[in-house]
Amino acid sequence: MAKPWVPHVIQQGDHIRKLAFRYGIDAETLWKHERNQEISGRRKNMDLLLPGDVLHVPAEPAPALDIAAGTMNRYKAKVPTVHVKLHLESAMRSLGGQRFEVHGVNEGGEPALGTTTAEGEAAFDVPVLVREVELRLPDAGLVIPVLVGDLDPIDEPSGVTQRLRNLGLLPPAGDASAEDITLALMAFQRDEGLPATGALDDETRRALEARHLL
Repeated sequence: MAKPWVPHVIQQGDHIRKLAFRYGIDAETLWKHERNQEISGRRKNMDLLLPGDVLHVPAEPAPALDIAAGTMNRYKAKVPTVHVKLHLESAMRSLGGQRFEVHGVNEGGEPALGTTTAEGEAAFDVPVLVREVELRLPDAGLVIPVLVGDLDPIDEPSGVTQRLRNLGLLPPAGDASAEDITLALMAFQRDEGLPATGALDDETRRALEARHLL
């Protein structure tokens, strides 16, 4: 008899690899399960989910580890990671070839270290259960908080707004009016050599997705 699966309502910060680890199942297996055909057909990227989406997960937890009574039991677990890739831009200076530190990724407190590419790209791995890290570029004097799993799909209005914020075309926080978003889209379209209509047509959406990498 097949084990039951139950609905899980996606919250901000949830992502498929975190949920797969929590429920003791492979991420691809979870995404492609027959109970998840609706959401996998609607969301083109399993790593980008929207709060309120419903994902079905196993009702029963993963099997417990065996314990031998009267002895010392040793276990070693490896927490999987998600790969994070950020493209950093600044109108004031080049962010290519900058050394960076990622704080909050290691249990012992030591930061992960790296160097941006010539194009200003910073790439690093984050354990699936970590929600927020801090990216620091000491030589540039920049500190950037990074929320893992918070980016909404590009085909949702919230996903468009988030990307415009991240590109510096909208304020990083606070409400964005319809007029603010239209002006931000016009600025983006001009940068990309597109007709500055302020409308979110398919060409603009594709360009925004490509510019933002996700």
